[in-house]
Amino acid sequence: MFSKYAALVKNLRGVVLLDPEEEGALESVKWLSKRFKYRNLGLTPSIYEKYNDKLREFMGKPFRELTYPIEAIKILVEKLVMKGLCREIAELLTFSSTYISPAIIIGEKYRSEVESSAVETVKISRELSLAEWKLHLRIADYSVLDFHEKCVEEALQAIEKPHTTETILNGRRGRILRDKKRFWRISSDQGKPLIYYIDNLAIAHNLKITWEGNPDWAAALSIIVAISIPAKLDTPFSDY
Repeated sequence: MFSKYAALVKNLRGVVLLDPEEEGALESVKWLSKRFKYRNLGLTPSIYEKYNDKLREFMGKPFRELTYPIEAIKILVEKLVMKGLCREIAELLTFSSTYISPAIIIGEKYRSEVESSAVETVKISRELSLAEWKLHLRIADYSVLDFHEKCVEEALQAIEKPHTTETILNGRRGRILRDKKRFWRISSDQGKPLIYYIDNLAIAHNLKITWEGNPDWAAALSIIVAISIPAKLDTPFSDY
């Protein structure tokens, strides 16, 4: 519904993917709730439908149910699912792009599939302070916003002229490598990935999605930044 989209998009600071039944996941949700008292975090339709009862206490503050703003985005998600992407990931990636917000993955359940979709990652080898978490969540938000306009223009070009897609994807990879430098304060050659750069146009291209001349898909085919938040965030990271 476009009206709900318009009401939420300005104040949204992330699209969240989690399984609240995973050990420690709700502790991280509580941590996020404290960080986003005056902003919203979105839940995609499949996650909201599946876990609404378990997340009820967090609805409104900070979680809001996201909806498909237009039918074209729903059709794209269905095509991605038909090509083998799990629905939760397909919605996370398309909604992150469409709502111009970073993806936030809590816990381990979905991490490997997100990682396999990533073009680049930023690794960390130590525990982050609260100030560092807040700063880099904000930087991820800036990155998604800064990528979006040009990426939509490129996606429109790829839809209209599919033969240009490979050239566009190469250019995007260069911009991703430059953007990674924003995370220089915490970046390490070793350790565990914290930030994932995912190119939705590349995913659709690799899955051989046929464009069928649908320009409205362009909003969902941007570069997105996903940030991985461990379960039990308030406890030390024993493997960092």
